[in-house]
Formats: sequence, C-alpha cells, structure tokens
Amino acid sequence: MDSRTRNELEQNELAKWLAHQYEDWIEPNKSWLGYAVLGILIVIVIVFATARVNAWNRQTEWQQYYAALNSMDPSAALEIVANSTSSIVGVHARLALAQRQLTEGTAQAFIDRSAAIVLLERAITSFQQVQRATSDPKVLQQAGFGLGQCWETLAAIRIGNDLAKAEEEYQKVAERWGDGFMGQRAQKQLVLLRQPSTRMFLERMAAHRPEIPAGMEGFGITIDPTDPFFPGERLDFGRLLGLDEPTEEQGFDTEPEPEQELDGQESPEQESEESDPEQ
Repeated sequence: MDSRTRNELEQNELAKWLAHQYEDWIEPNKSWLGYAVLGILIVIVIVFATARVNAWNRQTEWQQYYAALNSMDPSAALEIVANSTSSIVGVHARLALAQRQLTEGTAQAFIDRSAAIVLLERAITSFQQVQRATSDPKVLQQAGFGLGQCWETLAAIRIGNDLAKAEEEYQKVAERWGDGFMGQRAQKQLVLLRQPSTRMFLERMAAHRPEIPAGMEGFGITIDPTDPFFPGERLDFGRLLGLDEPTEEQGFDTEPEPEQELDGQESPEQESEESDPEQ
C-alpha cells in the first residue's frame, strides 16, 4: 500500500469519526453549544468595554492630577485627588502632597516652629500612606527618603529622638536601594548626620528659641547675622559650635612680625643717610 492510499484511508476514518461525534453528541446539544458560544462572545465584549472604560477613567484621573498641581491651592486639590482614587494616580497625588507638606514645613522651620511641626507630621503621615498603598520601588524609595527628611528637619526644631528616626529611615533606603539615586543620597545623609559636629548643631538648634520682635509676628523673624544660628550662605558647623576657635598658634589675630635685617647689609635708610653730603 502506497502512501497516497494510506492518507486517503486515514482521512476517511477521520471523517467517519467526526460524523459519528456529530450524530451522537453535537446534534442533540447544539442549542446549548449556541448559548455557550454566545456567552463567550458576551464575555469578550464586556472585557473589551471594561478595558476601554478603565483607560478613559485613568486618563481623566491623570488630567485631574495635573490640574491639581497647577491649581491655586495645590495641597488641597492633591488631597482630593488622592482620596478619590486608589489607583496609581492616587498614589502619585499622595506622594506629591507629602512632598509639598515637607517643603512648606521646612520653610516654616525658621519662622513658626509650631506650624512647621504640624506640617511635617502631616507629611510623615502622607509618606507612610504612600508606602502602604504601592509596591513600586521608585515611589517607595522617594517616600522613604522623604520620611528621613521630615525627621531630620524635626530634629532641628524640637527636642526628642527625631534624629534617630531620621537615621533609621535613611538606613532603610540605603540598604534596599543602595545602587539607586535615592540610596546614594541616603548614604550621604547618614554620613553627615553621624558627624559629632552635626549632631551637636542640631541639638543646639532645637534648644534655641529665637524671639520675634513686636509687630513682626506675621512677617517672619528678623535675624541678626552675628547670631550663631543664622542660616547664612555657608554653615561652618565647627566654628558655629566653637569647636575650632582660632588661636595664636594657628596664626590668627596676631601682630605681624617686623622684617629682620639681613646680616652684613644696611637698610635703605642708612644708605640714604650716609650718602647725604650735609650730614
């Protein structure tokens, strides 16, 4: 038997088996099969429509997010967006809100410490909510570093264990994302905070209570540049804390030594006197 004849026989056997299946099972149940096919088509349509609706809703949420950033009161608008959605847009809105609260609290640190503490504590709550709402590593490391900044700023305006909490948050970011940008920044902050001069400066800063002149309560603080806690352009922590006071041994504030005459040489005044014929 050649291969052509064998293929024809196999095809005939397959046709007989399909006909047998149709007669025994498909024909009696064709109505149910029709319903099944119709149900599958309906599910496909629903999935497709849901995906389109979700994409449209997500686009609308992003538009609301960007509109909140450019509104007259971004903090209030961002909080509305963050509370109205649990998607990734809401997480980014909460992160942006936390960063604004951190910035505003830091700005108030030298003006109104009570207001600064309130804002920074709100920022801490917002950053923690971001951490619980997402698993995105880019967002998590920003939230972790932001928490470290909040505790670090609080350590400069109130007495407590805020500095230890700042080191803890920076340490988490440095260990988990050491090769990332935030991980490297966290490592630098840890090195800075662990210096004795930095710790002493923050402790003295927290204990210092600047006085607001009468009539200037609503306009900030008039700072004396000679105040050791004045935030100038360059902060020399050692000099501010009296750790490197200049001494005479270092050559500061000493009288210049008179020029010594060279042996065997006369000074210019002596030469002029000897050359004067009237003397």
